[in-house]
Amino acid sequence: MLALLILSSCGQDFNSNSFDRNVFSQTVETTSPFGKAFAVLNSQCINCHEGNYHGEWSTYDTSDQWPAAGLVTRGDFDNSIIIRRLKNYGGDMPKGGSLLTEDEIASLRTWIEAL
Repeated sequence: MLALLILSSCGQDFNSNSFDRNVFSQTVETTSPFGKAFAVLNSQCINCHEGNYHGEWSTYDTSDQWPAAGLVTRGDFDNSIIIRRLKNYGGDMPKGGSLLTEDEIASLRTWIEAL
C-alpha cells in the first residue's frame, strides 16, 4: 500500500527541488505574435518573476493569461504594466540586464495591440 502511494504521488512534470519548472511548462508555439512575445518574456522576465504578486509567470503560456493577471492591457501597449516596467516608466527592468532591443519591443507591441 505504501509503495502504491509513493508511486502515485510522483506524477509531476518537473523536479521541484531544482526549480526547473520552466523547462517543462513552456511549450508555446514560437511563430505566432504571442509566441514571439512569449520568447521575449521567457528570456527577459519569467526567471526573475517566478512566484511574485502577479502569480507564477512560468504558467502563463497562453495569450489570455497575461491580461487576466493584470500585466497586459488588451490593445494598449503603452499602458500595460509589464511594458511600463520594461521601458523604465517607474521600474528598472530587466534587473541587472540590458534594455530590450527594438525587435523585442516590437514583438511585444504586435502581440498586445492584437489582443
